[in-house]
Amino acid sequence: MKTRAKSLQKVKSFGWAAAASMAFPLLGGAAMTLGAATTLTACADENDPKTWVKRLDDPAQRGPAVKRLQQFFEDGMTNANKNREDPKVKALLDDIVEPLTKQYTGGTIADEKTRKDLIKFLADTLDPRTAPALAKALKDYEPKKADEDVRYAAQATKVFAQAGKLTDQGLIDALWECFSKFRASQTNSINLVTELHDAVLAVKHPSYGPRAVEKLAAPVDPKNPESVRDQVQFWQMTSIQLIGELKLGSAAKALATVLLSPSKGDLRNTARNALLKMPKEAEAVLLGAMKNTDPELGKLAAEFPEKASVAVLSEALAYISRPAGQAAIIDALAAADSDQNRTILAMNLVHFPNDGKIEEAYMTAYGKISPEASVALMGGGNGRSILIQASSHFYDPKLVDWILKEKNAAKGDHAEEVSAGALDAAIKLMKADQVKQVGIVVAQLTGPATEKDKHLAASKVVEKCKDDAGCYVKVLDEPIPSTPETAKMGHIKATWMAAAFGNDGTRKELLGKIDKIKDPSVRLAMAEAMDHLGPKGDVAAADQLDKMIDADKASGNKGLLQADDAVAKVALKLRSRATQ
Repeated sequence: MKTRAKSLQKVKSFGWAAAASMAFPLLGGAAMTLGAATTLTACADENDPKTWVKRLDDPAQRGPAVKRLQQFFEDGMTNANKNREDPKVKALLDDIVEPLTKQYTGGTIADEKTRKDLIKFLADTLDPRTAPALAKALKDYEPKKADEDVRYAAQATKVFAQAGKLTDQGLIDALWECFSKFRASQTNSINLVTELHDAVLAVKHPSYGPRAVEKLAAPVDPKNPESVRDQVQFWQMTSIQLIGELKLGSAAKALATVLLSPSKGDLRNTARNALLKMPKEAEAVLLGAMKNTDPELGKLAAEFPEKASVAVLSEALAYISRPAGQAAIIDALAAADSDQNRTILAMNLVHFPNDGKIEEAYMTAYGKISPEASVALMGGGNGRSILIQASSHFYDPKLVDWILKEKNAAKGDHAEEVSAGALDAAIKLMKADQVKQVGIVVAQLTGPATEKDKHLAASKVVEKCKDDAGCYVKVLDEPIPSTPETAKMGHIKATWMAAAFGNDGTRKELLGKIDKIKDPSVRLAMAEAMDHLGPKGDVAAADQLDKMIDADKASGNKGLLQADDAVAKVALKLRSRATQ
């Protein structure tokens, strides 16, 4: 009992830790260490990011540490009004980005949720020092296992590229590596597919060009949904767009091969648009295919169903809109042996600057087309109706007499279709001394008053401006009525007459106003008028139109963006004509 009392007295004198060490000497060291650790933990500053950085190495604390560091960042960004250049935000990132990046690249994170949280956090920082982690996320992609990691990494990589801050070659290479093995058919996330596609186009590194060309060589099985999804809708579509962004002239033949591959019909418009961005190289390749001077392309053209290769090739040449292409289309038109090819070849002539040769070839082709011709490649429309309506794009009022004559002569099942196309063209082209003549024909119509309303709106503008191009341009400063739809015809008519009576100065005036016009149909008419008035091209004007289109993308106005698609083609034509 005396011994026990003495021991208790020692506990009171020395404290529990010291007494424990004396009473249990074999455990004394462990007890002291535990006590010291408890003291250190209690002293740690929970509001210091460095405290949480140290906990990243402990698997048990890693998840909460990532969450807490993310909260530090979000709070810092809120306090800095989302300014990443704020000194406090930058200081925080200096402390946390590299340790967090090492955690991800180390590959030791077994917990899937923590791994996803971490890569999302790193991507959100938009700090270039995260590049190794982003690259690992892209390189380690496995279908349906790391979809979110890839999505976050692609998002950040795209932003770096758009900001001109993507310099890490490892990340650049990793993005392509991921793209090249990614299968769109193996994911249900359209966001993932979109982000990866957008990142590749944003980066558009020169090293991607040759590899994109290789992608185009892969065959496509139109009957296999997975082949269509992976090859057509993802790999090859993206590769073609990338080639266009890079303006990779050496890829022109590969793009022409896509044009002439029936199994890749869904890629045709994309391939054509890419070719338009390299007009000089593209024109040479397309002419080689059309004239059969390139044996490989000539063979593909000859094997194309229904001899429709001339229609496909001529469309691309028409949008390139240079003299050699114009001559080739006129020659092909003279030799055409089907109404479908005649219609399409003639239709493509309206994309060239007007001259006597074009109109003569156009009228000759029209005369050869059967009144009953149906053009499958143009939605089954009547060939003559298509051409008579498109003739307005020659901006030649002298055609009004011919248009009305053909309208009155039309008979059979397609007479109504021809009539509608003819009146649309006549109203757009009529000048002051033709208003009454067109009005008589319009007055004979029965049914809805659409054409009568259009004629009335157009007549008022013609009466005001007569043959004065400058007056017509000023009409565009007036408010555009939102309803009814036919009320816009006054402004559309003004663009047609400005093109018919104007010159290069008129084109520049239209260019100065087009960005202010937000009505899609009027803007489209203005762009087409500028196209007609720019036979020699204009790179500066093309650049201005492209900037306008880029700005419109943020508007969300679908109608405006749809019109801008045609405006973009006008910009390409103006640039192409100016390219020597």
